Amino acid sequence: METKNVPILFLKTRSQPHEQYYEYFTSNPLDDAVFEPVFIPVLKHHRVNLDNLKTHLLTKFDPTDPHSYGGLIITSQRTVEALSSIITTLPPTALQNLLANTKVWVVGPATGSALAGLGFTASNILGQDAGNGEALAELILESYGSRPKPLLFLAGETRRDVIPKTLSTAPEERNIVVETLTVYETIVDEEFETKFEKAIEETGDTNSWIVLFSPAGADVAVDVLTKRLTSPSSGLYLAAIGPTTEKHLIDKLSRKSDVVAEKPTPQWLWEGIRAFTQRYGVERGDVMASDD
Repeated sequence: METKNVPILFLKTRSQPHEQYYEYFTSNPLDDAVFEPVFIPVLKHHRVNLDNLKTHLLTKFDPTDPHSYGGLIITSQRTVEALSSIITTLPPTALQNLLANTKVWVVGPATGSALAGLGFTASNILGQDAGNGEALAELILESYGSRPKPLLFLAGETRRDVIPKTLSTAPEERNIVVETLTVYETIVDEEFETKFEKAIEETGDTNSWIVLFSPAGADVAVDVLTKRLTSPSSGLYLAAIGPTTEKHLIDKLSRKSDVVAEKPTPQWLWEGIRAFTQRYGVERGDVMASDD
């Protein structure tokens, strides 16, 4: 059987030094198709408040101080990158204490792996299977023990506040104070639309996938998608990294994704695409979007 090349357009910045989506999709072809990943940055990220972050890390993570933080909440790779730019400047004793003793709650294994790569104790990295903010908030409520200390939530300036709201509005016996520190700001990449259009043009007549990673990415991509997704059989198929992104896409584009990853990982995204392809076929025009 002839092997097909299947372009897959990831609407995200390619992570450095390792990009898990590239590595997984190039290492795991379908039965008769080889993926060709293309990364198209949707947003640019600018780090902010790094001096404040360093001060917090130096002064508010003493396990013997009852007024210090009880842990970190980190839900994105961009936050990990901001943190990584600071922890290397910490004195050795403070750095060792932070990495060895700090509990960190995360969403998704990619963020957890990135934190482990920075040196955080693996057993202190929690929530890698949570999948979304709502599930992570419930996990924190269940696992934080007596909750005598607040948590520090490192985030971008554009975010859903479901985690702080859920923790701070829980019944009194479960209530957890969350303080939020913005460590990066996000702006639209001014070249995105041009690059996205060009990438779609270069797929030619080849069946292709477009993967959206966030509601913000869906917002930015919707104009191009509106022009390109003229029918369910256009040969361009949509995958969303999770249900929140899919819902936003439905609201903006009035179209469901062809695939929604069961969990926000390369493996579960690939599994979703494989199942869809096996069900409908991969030839251009053979696949029809389904509501079931």
